Amino acid sequence: MTKQLLKTLFTTFIISVILDIATTCIYFAITQRHSNFDYMTILKMVSSGAFLLNIILLLMVLPVLFFSLPHIRANISMRFLLYFAGPIVFLITASVMQLGPVNKLFYLSSGIIFTIVHAIMYFRLVRKMV
Repeated sequence: MTKQLLKTLFTTFIISVILDIATTCIYFAITQRHSNFDYMTILKMVSSGAFLLNIILLLMVLPVLFFSLPHIRANISMRFLLYFAGPIVFLITASVMQLGPVNKLFYLSSGIIFTIVHAIMYFRLVRKMV
């Protein structure tokens, strides 16, 4: 069960980093369309930022590994809390922090993308267990 959880976490991380980079690059391409920005520089900055934010989110969901214990797996509320508490706390913190509008948007979009991918992987995992 632990190997399956680690595989699920790694898959969630990879998919959310790719989606995060894509959505942020699309955002910058639309908003900075008429500017003289170098897109390769923006791509490097967006990629490193998305990677680091998703590392933080990955660390926040590591309590998912307790999901392999049978008594926690049987308790639906504890299972849901362990799985989604980290991303929800990240989203709340990102919305409360004193950030500029672009940075806040970047943090919130990273958190939302990670949470959606994490939820999809959760429901796939639960469906396999039943």
